[in-house]
Amino acid sequence: MPLTEEIKDAARQLGQALHQDEYIRIYLDALQATQTDPEASALEKEMYEVYEGLIARQQAGEDLSQDDTRVFYELRRQVAHHPLISQRNDMLNTIRPYLHQVAEEISFVLGADYPELTKPQ
Repeated sequence: MPLTEEIKDAARQLGQALHQDEYIRIYLDALQATQTDPEASALEKEMYEVYEGLIARQQAGEDLSQDDTRVFYELRRQVAHHPLISQRNDMLNTIRPYLHQVAEEISFVLGADYPELTKPQ
């Protein structure tokens, strides 16, 4: 389904409306708090870097030992227990059903699977 200018404009309006929605705003504020907090953002970045390194090593055929993965699991535990990150994740879990409902309504109006349309071509 080609995206007409009318659909693109409606999508922009929806995005603006969602940014103004109090329910979504709470999540966006929690997201910004994690991104601007040096400790939270550095901890999360380190966890993802370690994870990507482990995946790359594994894809290269290397067997990972328990010691290799222990660092990742410890970082993941720290990330999960960080107050700002935990709050952000809780808010994301809270708004997911709301966003799913919005996507279903868009799909109905468009007569197409909206989540499928949002995937990169």
